[in-house]
Amino acid sequence: MADIVPAAPAPRGLLDIPGIKQVGLLAGVAAAVAAAMWLVLWSQGQNYTVLYGQLSERESGQVMDALTAAGIEYKLNPSGAVSVPETKVQEARIRLASQGLPQSDSMGIEMIQKDSPLGTSSMMETARYQSVLETELARTIIKVQGVQSARVHLALPKPSVFLRDARKATASVMLQLYPGRRLEPGQVAAIVHLVASSVPELAASDVTLVDQAGSLLNSPDENAEQAANTRQLEYTRKLEEGYQRRIIELLEPMIGAGRVRATVTADLDFTVTEETHENYDPQKTAVRSEQTSKETRKGGDGAEGIPGALSNQPPGTSGAPVVAGAPATPGSQTGAASGPTSDSERATRNFEVDRVLSYTKQPSGVLKRLSVGVVLDDWQKTAADGKVTTIPMSDTDIKRFTQLVRESIGLKDERGDKLDVLNQAFKSSAPLAPVDGLPLWQTPWVLALAKQVVGAGLVLVVAFLVLRPLMKSLTKAPARITVSNPESTDLAGDRVSLSGKSAPGAIKLAPSFEQQIAAARALVGQDPKRAAQVVKDWVAADG
Repeated sequence: MADIVPAAPAPRGLLDIPGIKQVGLLAGVAAAVAAAMWLVLWSQGQNYTVLYGQLSERESGQVMDALTAAGIEYKLNPSGAVSVPETKVQEARIRLASQGLPQSDSMGIEMIQKDSPLGTSSMMETARYQSVLETELARTIIKVQGVQSARVHLALPKPSVFLRDARKATASVMLQLYPGRRLEPGQVAAIVHLVASSVPELAASDVTLVDQAGSLLNSPDENAEQAANTRQLEYTRKLEEGYQRRIIELLEPMIGAGRVRATVTADLDFTVTEETHENYDPQKTAVRSEQTSKETRKGGDGAEGIPGALSNQPPGTSGAPVVAGAPATPGSQTGAASGPTSDSERATRNFEVDRVLSYTKQPSGVLKRLSVGVVLDDWQKTAADGKVTTIPMSDTDIKRFTQLVRESIGLKDERGDKLDVLNQAFKSSAPLAPVDGLPLWQTPWVLALAKQVVGAGLVLVVAFLVLRPLMKSLTKAPARITVSNPESTDLAGDRVSLSGKSAPGAIKLAPSFEQQIAAARALVGQDPKRAAQVVKDWVAADG
C-alpha cells in the first residue's frame, strides 16, 4: 500500500523567491542595517550644545569660518543657532572672543563706503552720518574689558546762526555687561570722556551711562550732591580697607593666617575751604616813582612902572658909600642895579609798601581721626605628640603688638587717634564635611560606557529579533506532499497510508476526499501499472 509522506524541503535560493518578497527582503535588510548603523553612531557620537543663538546670516558666516579655521566641528540649526560638541564649547568661545566674534550686524563706516543713491537728500545724509558715528562708538566701547555689547544714542541739534537758539549736544550710552562683571569708576570715566571727545561740542557732563540693570553708572552733573556723596563714601571705604589690609599683612606672619581681625574707622573732613590773605609790612618800603620840578625867575634892567618920562630912567642910587673891603649888605647893589628874583622847586615821590597776597584752598578728604580695633587669637603651640594647645598672650606681647600697629599705620595722639588691641581665643568653626563626589552612575565615563553598551544591545536586538526572523521567514520553503513507494529508499520522515496500515513510526492523517482524489490522480500518473494493481486488489477484496 502506498503512503502519503511530506517530502523534505528543497533548498531555495534568492532567485526562487518571488519579486515582491525579494523587494521586501532587501528593504527589511536595508532598514535593519541602517538602524544598526544609527545606533552605533549614536552610542559613539558627541552631544552638541548651542554656542550662539539667534545670529544673523552675516554673523553666522563669520562664526562658521572661524570654527572651520580652528578645526572645530559645528552644526547650524534652522533658527541660525550654531552648535558645537559639548566638550569644545569653552574652547570655541575663547577662540571666537580672541577674534572679536560675533560682531554686531549693524553697519558702521561701511555705510558711508557704499555707493549713495543719486538724489539723496541732506537729511538722509545727516541721518546716515549720525548712525555711522553711533555704530563706530559702540564698536569702540565694546573693546573695554567687561562690556559685552553697547548702544549709543546721540542727540545732535541742528546748527543755528543765532546764539540764543543754540543748543548743546547730548549722548546716552547703554551697556550690556558680562554676567558677574562690573565697571570700575575709572572705566566709567574713560567711556564718558571717549564719547564726549568723539562728538563736537559735547561735554562730558552731558553724557549719560546706563547698564542693562537700569543703574546709572555716572552722574551727568559732577557737582551734584548725590555724586559727591558717592565719591566721598568710596574714598572713605578704600582708605579704611587699605589700613585693615596693612595691619593684617603685618601681624598674620607672626600669629597665623586667619587669626587676626582688624577694623578701621576713618573720620574724614570733606569741607572745601578757600582763603585769600593780603598783608602789608610798613618797615619795608621802596621808591616806586619820583617826579621833581624846579623853576627860577629873575627880573631884568628894563623900565618898570607907569610909562612916562620918569619911568624911562632908573632912579638914582643913594645911600652909604661903598667901602672897599667891607662886606656887601643884602639889598646893596654893586655896580649895576639888580632886579627881583623868584625860585620855585617841587618834588613828588611814590613809595611801594611791602605786601603779601596768599590764596589757600584746603583739600577735601582731610583725615581728622582714626579709630582702630585689632583682635588677636591666642598663641598656638604644637607638642611633640602633635597635640595643639592654646596659650593666652601676655601683656608684654599685647603692648608690643600695639606699638607695632601704631607705628605701621601712623597714628597720632594729637589728632585724637585711638587704638585698641585685644587678645581673645577664636572659636573654631566646625570642620567642613567632605564633599561627596558624584555617584558612580553620574560620572561622565560611566555615562559614556552605558551609552555604548545600550547601543550595542540595541544593535543585537535588531539583529536577532528583526533581521534574523525576517530572513528566516522569507527563505523558508513550503512543505510538499508526495506519494512514494513504501519500499523506496527515498521515503523518509512521516508516512500516511491509504489502506489504513502504516509503517512503524508513521503519523496517521485523516485526508479529505479532495486530497484522496488528488493523491489517486498523482499515483495513476506516476505508476499506471501499480494503480491498476491496486484497483484489482480492491475489486478482489470486495468480492
